[in-house]
Amino acid sequence: MLVQVPVDSNTSVFNQPFNEPQSCFGFCNDASASNNSGPIHQNRSIQKKDGLTEEERKNKKAMDDLLSEALKKLTFEEREEHQEVLHGVNDLVFEDDTFLNSALQELESHLANTKSGSVYEMAESIDAAYVNDKAFRVMFLRANEYDAKSTADQMFRFFDLKNQLFGTDKLVKDITIEDLYEDDIACLKVGWAQLARRDRSGRQVFLQCGGLLLHASPFTIQNILRVQYYYIMKALQSEETQLRGTVSIWYGIGNLKIKSRTGLVERFTAARSLPQKKAAIHVCCDDAQQFVLSSVMVKVMQANMRARVRLHFGSLTECQYQLSTYGIAPQSLPLDAFGNVNLDRHLRWVHSCVMEETLVEFPISSSHALEPITTPNENDVLFTGGKVGKHIGNQRFKSYILEFSQVYDSGTDEIKRHIVNEISAKIHEGGGRFLRRHGAAWEEVPLDNLRGKIMQAFRKCRRVRKQSCV
Repeated sequence: MLVQVPVDSNTSVFNQPFNEPQSCFGFCNDASASNNSGPIHQNRSIQKKDGLTEEERKNKKAMDDLLSEALKKLTFEEREEHQEVLHGVNDLVFEDDTFLNSALQELESHLANTKSGSVYEMAESIDAAYVNDKAFRVMFLRANEYDAKSTADQMFRFFDLKNQLFGTDKLVKDITIEDLYEDDIACLKVGWAQLARRDRSGRQVFLQCGGLLLHASPFTIQNILRVQYYYIMKALQSEETQLRGTVSIWYGIGNLKIKSRTGLVERFTAARSLPQKKAAIHVCCDDAQQFVLSSVMVKVMQANMRARVRLHFGSLTECQYQLSTYGIAPQSLPLDAFGNVNLDRHLRWVHSCVMEETLVEFPISSSHALEPITTPNENDVLFTGGKVGKHIGNQRFKSYILEFSQVYDSGTDEIKRHIVNEISAKIHEGGGRFLRRHGAAWEEVPLDNLRGKIMQAFRKCRRVRKQSCV
């Protein structure tokens, strides 16, 4: 059960439908909590019955007031709309050709009138096809709810950011993992920012644990911003993510607390330049000081976005319960029972990105990927040299080989490489790994051997097909 914190009912931000807690922090109002029957304590570090110090209570109220002000500026209909978005029960916009063409024409008008002297204009002069690509522009329109002016403004910020992070020579190309520096890759593999599983409404959940960076090698803000750019834009390759939006969880519980506000504003400002439709931001922590640090980013948010921020204070279990009321299941987050971040799925995702985007041998981690595995999961593909046909992972792998075999056999080397990478990515995205025997245990097949094994599976399929035709 969550601790109770007194909140002024006149400023409570959740006097709205969906039976939400009456405070931004996930606490319920308790008028009696404000009446202290004991002596008045002058030392603010002394805790009261609710387990909070005066300083912590003050910090929470300041954040609550900040978000309350944003809600006060909304009409009743706007509040209802924000509540529906927060809970993922809002209707998606129907995009027919007439609607999209009208939005694109209006966007073009705004861009033409304001692009003079901008990095956007420079990018257009380098490769107009890239900048004017319909799918590219629609992605930004979706992120800005089809508002042409807001979309144009974000496109200008986007190219400014891209130029700052990657330089002019990469301004009109999709950034791949090959465009990241070695330090960027190391920063990515730390797992401080991960693509968690989708929520109940199909929205992509981002888990951000800034505290993990404290336990890793020191990284520059540029490293962090390039990683942030890469994983968000990678997620936005999915049209479903563009349409349904994203949910961010800022996690600062236990030893994963952030200690400094350094770089927070830069991270949030950079994220605003990327075409993601932000459905909600959830701040989870067990330390009121984390609210103070989070307020640094909240203060630079637009009022419209502040209305979609929710604060959850308590243990991991308490915060997981609060998140579940918004459709985010505990098992969808890469956290163990003690609140530690599990990197397995994240490293498999990095692995699949490498397989998809590069031909260069590139280890996904220094040691983690090749640690002995005692028991494979059902989604793993097992290379044993014997019969494992009944294993679910192997059956799925075989189905992919059969599905792509004819295209593979008749394709060019480039097509074959793409198919091999596609199959590897499908297995990893489904929670599987490619494993081989290692003594009495198992280990992941190294990248330089994996392509050969997948190609060998295609050759075997071709032989079987020829024999069946004889």
